[in-house]
Amino acid sequence: MNEILNKKNSDNRFTCALCGKAFEKKKSIQEKIDGHEYLFNSEECMSMFKKLADLYGDEFRTSICNDEEHISNSILASVMLKEQEFGKMKNKAETNENETFEIIKDPVQVQELVFKLTWSSENEILGLFSTANAFHRQERMGILPKLQEMRKNNDKLKIRILTPFDDDINTISKKLRDEWDIEIMNLGEPSRIRASILLVDRKFVLYVDLKDDTKYTSYEAIGLSLFSSIRSTVISYVTIFETMWKQQELYQQLSRMQQIETYEQINKQLNDTIVDLKHRLSK
Repeated sequence: MNEILNKKNSDNRFTCALCGKAFEKKKSIQEKIDGHEYLFNSEECMSMFKKLADLYGDEFRTSICNDEEHISNSILASVMLKEQEFGKMKNKAETNENETFEIIKDPVQVQELVFKLTWSSENEILGLFSTANAFHRQERMGILPKLQEMRKNNDKLKIRILTPFDDDINTISKKLRDEWDIEIMNLGEPSRIRASILLVDRKFVLYVDLKDDTKYTSYEAIGLSLFSSIRSTVISYVTIFETMWKQQELYQQLSRMQQIETYEQINKQLNDTIVDLKHRLSK
């Protein structure tokens, strides 16, 4: 049996593998996941743990087992930036004395929290959408005009969004970049996940699971959600976002280089054809 089941706190009680809440073992939910046994405080914690484990793989489960007992540690080491960069990022984050961790099932509450967190931002908004439809669902909720208003009232506010592009989002991204200095970058197929993430001022993270992308409204489309102001958890997700952003920048640079190379090849072939045609006509 996995050693995590034998870990107790000072009160001789066990802790949930996801949220770290202490409880008596007889009141827990025991679940075997990929050959390891875990204890959870609730069905919601167990479900979210499975989703995160499936999304991030062995590195997630290993960090839970080998570090401390729950997710408030640096849970996603496989996608972390270099240690030096992570240290700088961590030092910049402000301390939040009222740290919270919550699993949210009510989609109405999740959407209200999206608005509340976004509207309260003072320095930075980082958003990652799982699909183009997820972006459009928030667009229909009126979030884009509000972001423009926030940028107008606070020119120091930085807003960056990662989302898969369609033709409409491509047009929107150019307009927001040129008129409002809001950056929206195309999220390539290899980097896409079935969840959307909102990070505000590097203090709060909201992780929203995608349940059904065919639905028209966010209330119907989203599943379980995770909200946290635990510093290490927030910084972990910030690091994930920054890593993915850098990856997309690199992909774009490579794409431009390939386009230039293709253009040069076509131009060379055209010049060769013209030279050959001139040579034939001169005979």
